[in-house]
Amino acid sequence: MKKIYNVLFIAFLSALTVFQSCETVELEMLENPNSLSPDQANPSLLFNSVQLSYRNGVSSFNNIGAQLGRIDYMSGRIYFNNYGSGTLNGPWGNLFSSMNPDIAVIEESNTDGSYDYILGASKAMQAHLMMLLVDYVGDIVWSEANMPLDFPNPNLDDDAAVYDAALSLLNEASSLLQGASVGTSTDLFYEGDGGKWIKFINTLKMRAALTTGDYNGVINATNVIESAEDNFTFAYGTNLQQPDTRHPDYASDYTDSGAGLYRSNWLMNLMAGTYGDFSGNDDPRRRYYFYRQNAVTPGSFTLLFWEADENYYLYDGAVDAASLACSAQDVPSHLEFTEQEDYWCSMRLGYWGRIHGNNEGIPPDSFTRTATGVYPAGGRFDDNLDWVILNPDQSNITFYDAAVGLGRGAGGAGIEPIILSSYVEFWRAEAYLMLGQDDPAEDAFEAGVTESVNYVTTFTDPTADTSLAPTAEDISEFIADITDEFSDADENTALDAFDWPVEKSKLDILGEQFFIAMYGGGADAFNFIRRTGYPRTLARNIDPNPGPFPRTLLYPSSEVNANPNVSQRQDNLTQVFWDAGVTNPAN
Repeated sequence: MKKIYNVLFIAFLSALTVFQSCETVELEMLENPNSLSPDQANPSLLFNSVQLSYRNGVSSFNNIGAQLGRIDYMSGRIYFNNYGSGTLNGPWGNLFSSMNPDIAVIEESNTDGSYDYILGASKAMQAHLMMLLVDYVGDIVWSEANMPLDFPNPNLDDDAAVYDAALSLLNEASSLLQGASVGTSTDLFYEGDGGKWIKFINTLKMRAALTTGDYNGVINATNVIESAEDNFTFAYGTNLQQPDTRHPDYASDYTDSGAGLYRSNWLMNLMAGTYGDFSGNDDPRRRYYFYRQNAVTPGSFTLLFWEADENYYLYDGAVDAASLACSAQDVPSHLEFTEQEDYWCSMRLGYWGRIHGNNEGIPPDSFTRTATGVYPAGGRFDDNLDWVILNPDQSNITFYDAAVGLGRGAGGAGIEPIILSSYVEFWRAEAYLMLGQDDPAEDAFEAGVTESVNYVTTFTDPTADTSLAPTAEDISEFIADITDEFSDADENTALDAFDWPVEKSKLDILGEQFFIAMYGGGADAFNFIRRTGYPRTLARNIDPNPGPFPRTLLYPSSEVNANPNVSQRQDNLTQVFWDAGVTNPAN
């Protein structure tokens, strides 16, 4: 049996601040001189615009939800300050300034039903973005929106009523698609397959049922997204300029000046296992999600294999305040004696990210921080060892040459995950748990993990050494082990003196695996936290007083400034109609 010897060697060591553009949108605009009348417009081109606007809106929610859910790194300590009045300008404008007018023209052009397919798919996307806006802000304009002559200053509609309106749109969309004679080559999601769009629509209804507590509606849902071939994603390309079609995270991380984003220490800690491949309890998706440029992180450790005795040792990374300031700092007092003590700053095995709320400046670490991987961003598969190698006479340590760079890996040909088959299974597992049905919950949980792992491991980096890719046996063992953990867990477990669970409950484990599966597409993480109060194992904010965790975000400044009937909130405590106010001790 392999052993690790705790011997200290001299370490070899020589943001995520995402600036989102804010789009000013005025819903009371009376006339757009650039707009086309129905007889001038090409519905196929408008459909293309609808799809891209929808993609942009969902991408914004994916980013925000992932940050709040610790799937991605959140920069900034105070929640209210992090998500200000400009946060939702983009998706609000995507729906009201772009999608709604385009869909209206498509509908006016559809006099003979020849555009049923385009109109049905457009209404499905419209309904999804409506529900996301409600989930994140509550009451929104709807019944009076986009009618500037009649309602230059539209009033807010009740959030529950907007959800009902979205469900009505989904029914319209389904009818249109069922009656459509043919699809369209301009379908960027399903390539003209109306049957898949209907599955997407039914899945959105299922999502709404879960959100509003209709658990029987969830488990009885049929003809939904249940296999990878039906996954609802947007595919990015490899084109660098005019236009840049690469995945946005790839464009930020794979540059000649190094990586520009930080990965979440919480997620990497959850997936790395004790010692990676050495311990064998790692998540088989980790090498697809994260690409390490560095063998050892300041203040943490990796493994060292000494060729002389063929044993493994712990190899410590020296403190380096210049490249990782917190490595020279004490553990924040509110994180002492918690499991977060081990990863609040530095991560083992060369994983180099940041913890929730860390707002340090940007040091010279662009060629050492962990980059996004081949999934979902089309980056590099991490084919680096989980240890460094010391030659027999101890004269040389071999590290890996692992820098990111322009065009490396899969060139940015990744995806924007929107709704995957794994999500559907995790929704079922949650519904079964809420109904007290543990056995079908376990089956759905296992199916969710299986769908996620099998899908992620199909993504390839043509330049990678795949000898370190997980084997079928590795994958089977992981799925069996995590399913056993879920099965053995109690429904409810106590919290310790630091508000961490003494043992993980079923909902803790379900939440963790759901969040792992949502990597790259975390919009629904925000809903899960508010809906269930789990997982309680989420990383705590680096600041002991980050202010209230958001129940909703602020209204977009673009709308508040243009519409006197929309007043800005003074806090983030307003609850959406479906939010019962459940809290999570991690927040």
